[in-house]
Amino acid sequence: MRKICRGFTLLEVLIALAIFATAGAAILQASGSHLRAVAQLEEMTLASMVANNQLQLAQINRSWPPRELEQGEVRLGERDWQWQLRANVVPDQDLRELVVTVRAAEAPEQIVYQLKTYVGRPDAAN
Repeated sequence: MRKICRGFTLLEVLIALAIFATAGAAILQASGSHLRAVAQLEEMTLASMVANNQLQLAQINRSWPPRELEQGEVRLGERDWQWQLRANVVPDQDLRELVVTVRAAEAPEQIVYQLKTYVGRPDAAN
Protein backbone atom coordinates (compact mmCIF):
# COMPACT_ATOMS: atom_id res chain seq x y z
CA MET A 1 0.00 0.00 0.00
CA ARG A 2 1.26 3.40 -0.97
CA LYS A 3 1.29 6.32 1.48
CA ILE A 4 -0.32 9.51 0.28
CA CYS A 5 1.71 12.57 1.27
CA ARG A 6 -0.37 15.60 1.92
CA GLY A 7 1.09 19.07 2.27
CA PHE A 8 0.95 22.57 0.93
CA THR A 9 1.50 23.31 -2.69
CA LEU A 10 4.09 25.86 -3.73
CA LEU A 11 1.33 28.31 -4.67
CA GLU A 12 -0.25 28.07 -1.21
CA VAL A 13 3.10 28.67 0.47
CA LEU A 14 3.78 31.73 -1.70
CA ILE A 15 0.35 33.20 -0.95
CA ALA A 16 0.87 32.65 2.79
CA LEU A 17 4.29 34.33 2.62
CA ALA A 18 2.80 37.30 0.76
CA ILE A 19 0.12 37.70 3.44
CA PHE A 20 2.68 37.54 6.26
CA ALA A 21 4.99 39.98 4.48
CA THR A 22 2.16 42.48 4.02
CA ALA A 23 1.12 42.15 7.66
CA GLY A 24 4.74 42.53 8.80
CA ALA A 25 5.22 45.66 6.72
CA ALA A 26 2.05 47.18 8.16
CA ILE A 27 3.18 46.40 11.71
CA LEU A 28 6.61 47.95 11.08
CA GLN A 29 5.04 51.08 9.62
CA ALA A 30 2.66 51.43 12.56
CA SER A 31 5.42 50.97 15.13
CA GLY A 32 7.62 53.50 13.30
CA SER A 33 4.81 56.05 13.35
CA HIS A 34 4.25 55.38 17.03
CA LEU A 35 7.94 55.90 17.84
CA ARG A 36 7.98 59.20 15.92
CA ALA A 37 4.88 60.36 17.79
CA VAL A 38 6.42 59.46 21.15
CA ALA A 39 9.62 61.35 20.29
CA GLN A 40 7.60 64.39 19.21
CA LEU A 41 5.53 64.24 22.40
CA GLU A 42 8.71 64.11 24.49
CA GLU A 43 10.12 67.12 22.63
CA MET A 44 6.91 69.13 23.11
CA THR A 45 6.73 68.24 26.81
CA LEU A 46 10.32 69.31 27.49
CA ALA A 47 9.91 72.51 25.48
CA SER A 48 6.73 73.37 27.40
CA MET A 49 8.63 72.90 30.66
CA VAL A 50 11.33 75.31 29.45
CA ALA A 51 8.68 77.87 28.45
CA ASN A 52 6.82 77.56 31.76
CA ASN A 53 10.06 77.94 33.72
CA GLN A 54 10.95 81.13 31.86
CA LEU A 55 7.48 82.61 32.39
CA GLN A 56 7.62 81.80 36.10
CA LEU A 57 11.03 83.47 36.38
CA ALA A 58 9.70 86.54 34.56
CA GLN A 59 6.71 86.76 36.90
CA ILE A 60 8.93 86.42 39.97
CA ASN A 61 11.25 89.18 38.69
CA ARG A 62 8.58 91.87 39.13
CA SER A 63 10.57 94.58 37.28
CA TRP A 64 8.38 97.06 35.44
CA PRO A 65 8.22 97.38 32.58
CA PRO A 66 9.69 93.96 31.78
CA ARG A 67 12.63 93.98 29.43
CA GLU A 68 11.43 93.99 25.85
CA LEU A 69 13.55 90.99 24.79
CA GLU A 70 15.45 88.36 26.73
CA GLN A 71 16.97 85.17 25.39
CA GLY A 72 19.20 82.37 26.52
CA GLU A 73 19.96 78.68 26.53
CA VAL A 74 19.09 76.03 29.07
CA ARG A 75 19.72 72.30 29.35
CA LEU A 76 16.75 70.08 30.20
CA GLY A 77 16.19 66.40 29.58
CA GLU A 78 19.76 65.92 28.33
CA ARG A 79 19.03 68.40 25.53
CA ASP A 80 19.93 72.01 24.92
CA TRP A 81 17.11 74.49 24.35
CA GLN A 82 17.10 78.09 23.14
CA TRP A 83 14.42 80.34 24.58
CA GLN A 84 13.32 83.86 23.81
CA LEU A 85 11.07 85.97 26.04
CA ARG A 86 9.41 88.96 24.41
CA ALA A 87 7.37 91.58 26.30
CA ASN A 88 4.80 93.22 24.04
CA VAL A 89 2.92 96.42 24.79
CA VAL A 90 -0.89 96.11 24.93
CA PRO A 91 -3.53 98.88 25.00
CA ASP A 92 -3.76 98.74 28.81
CA GLN A 93 -0.65 100.50 30.18
CA ASP A 94 -0.74 98.36 33.33
CA LEU A 95 -0.38 95.10 31.37
CA ARG A 96 2.28 93.47 29.23
CA GLU A 97 1.96 90.41 27.03
CA LEU A 98 4.81 87.94 27.60
CA VAL A 99 5.56 85.45 24.83
CA VAL A 100 8.11 82.67 25.30
CA THR A 101 9.38 80.88 22.21
CA VAL A 102 11.40 77.67 22.61
CA ARG A 103 13.58 76.02 19.98
CA ALA A 104 15.79 72.95 20.08
CA ALA A 105 19.44 74.04 19.98
CA GLU A 106 20.21 71.54 17.21
CA ALA A 107 17.44 72.99 14.99
CA PRO A 108 17.10 76.69 15.94
CA GLU A 109 15.14 77.59 12.81
CA GLN A 110 12.10 75.60 13.97
CA ILE A 111 9.88 76.71 16.87
CA VAL A 112 9.04 73.74 19.07
CA TYR A 113 6.77 75.49 21.57
CA GLN A 114 5.35 78.94 22.19
CA LEU A 115 3.56 80.13 25.33
CA LYS A 116 1.83 83.44 26.03
CA THR A 117 0.62 85.11 29.23
CA TYR A 118 -0.10 88.57 30.60
CA VAL A 119 1.50 90.26 33.59
CA GLY A 120 0.35 93.34 35.41
CA ARG A 121 2.22 96.27 36.88
CA PRO A 122 3.16 95.26 40.45
CA ASP A 123 1.87 98.50 41.98
CA ALA A 124 -1.25 98.79 39.77
CA ALA A 125 -3.55 97.43 42.49
CA ASN A 126 -2.63 100.25 44.87
